[in-house]
Amino acid sequence: MRGQRLLGGYCGGVILTQHHVLTAAHCLFRIINDTTILRASKVVIRVGSTYNDRGGSKHETSKTLVHEDYKYSESKDNDVAVLVLSTSVSNYRSSSVQPAVIPPGGYVVPDNASVVAVGWGRTNMKCIKSSPIGLRLVGLRKVDRDTCAARYPRFSYNNMLCAGLLGVGGAGTCKGDSGGPLVYNGVVVGVTSWGAGCGNPSYPGVYARVASYTTWITSTLRQNQVEVVHKLSHNTAVAADVSSMMLLAFVTSIWIMYSEIIYF
Repeated sequence: MRGQRLLGGYCGGVILTQHHVLTAAHCLFRIINDTTILRASKVVIRVGSTYNDRGGSKHETSKTLVHEDYKYSESKDNDVAVLVLSTSVSNYRSSSVQPAVIPPGGYVVPDNASVVAVGWGRTNMKCIKSSPIGLRLVGLRKVDRDTCAARYPRFSYNNMLCAGLLGVGGAGTCKGDSGGPLVYNGVVVGVTSWGAGCGNPSYPGVYARVASYTTWITSTLRQNQVEVVHKLSHNTAVAADVSSMMLLAFVTSIWIMYSEIIYF
């Protein structure tokens, strides 16, 4: 796909507050004439719908905050970013929109634990587009770090984790699932990042390990708080609540205009 200009691309993400979304850093980059460009605009978020092309509400972004150690063309490490929305999510903390639970720093998912990946991506590599049916989820197993490192020389012990069905295959994340969550016991422990194929029995999917970035995420939110005006009788303005991360996660759809997605 290198050098091609697409009409748009989808990624996933999770809501952190009324104005912040966690996603994969690589979703925000594209390559044109061998030049890497950060898409600081042209990113639209849809929340409150299980479909990525309709329903819910849409919000543009005012900032894209990529981890400072992420290098698009050099490494797959530190593949996390926070988006700041231009408008507040109006149906926040409703039946369809809730902020995500993220783990404390150092949190470890047990090997072989049951995890769930969520997204709108392709159901197989032969599909041209993401799923038109709606949001999907797939049950996987967390793969131990030594096995993952043996499969992937670029695997980072501290900042990545793997999940899949080794020896079985047929299920996993695919193109279009980037930025979406990997969930363990209701906690968003991973951000869909990269891998070899989709549902490969020998190569699990690789995810940014959220517990390695908890401090970065909370610090980024504190430094980029947005004033939220609530429609109360006295028109009180209060800052978005950073502690709202500690609730059930709901997934967002991210539409990146004229973007080129090379990973998942």
